[in-house]
Amino acid sequence: MPTLYQVLGVHPSASVEEVRRAYKQKALETHPDKLEPGASVEEKERAEQSFHQVHNAFSILGDTSKRKAYDIQIQLPPSLTFLSWSSTTSSLSDKAKRRMQDRAEWQRQQQILHQTQMAEMRERTKRKREEAKRKAEEETTRAQEQARIVQELVDELFKLTPEWERRRAEVMQRRASRMAGTLGGGANPPSNPLWNTVP
Repeated sequence: MPTLYQVLGVHPSASVEEVRRAYKQKALETHPDKLEPGASVEEKERAEQSFHQVHNAFSILGDTSKRKAYDIQIQLPPSLTFLSWSSTTSSLSDKAKRRMQDRAEWQRQQQILHQTQMAEMRERTKRKREEAKRKAEEETTRAQEQARIVQELVDELFKLTPEWERRRAEVMQRRASRMAGTLGGGANPPSNPLWNTVP
């Protein structure tokens, strides 16, 4: 039984490009459509079989991993020829699947790590905003409370000394009268320092 290299007519050391060129040439030579219209059934079957062998040879030799496994298989001693091609490719397939699964698991873990880091970053930013808002509200509340206390003290002082409130009202009334006289062009009233002060 010819080797796959013999089917394509290439040397075992042939490059991938040489294998590809040999396949194209053999595919053109063995394609069933190349037969004459009056070809017999046997000739058509042989042509289809040859074309199938060429295609199968290229599907293996054109793939680096499959070609490597095939090279190992055809170089095995007779005592180990029970290792079929299917078992070899199955083993390679299992390894490839494990690599893909490991890669997928790594990507999944990286995605989880990224999502966790982003969530922590958002949480820290949220806490900082809330802390800044809380401090601003506390400052506003403290300022309002201080203003309220000052106003209460002032009100309490005026309650304890009604004379202050009376004099303040008089000063405000006189100041208003003076301003009205100035706007009306009248003579300015005599200056009295008591108008602008509260004893």
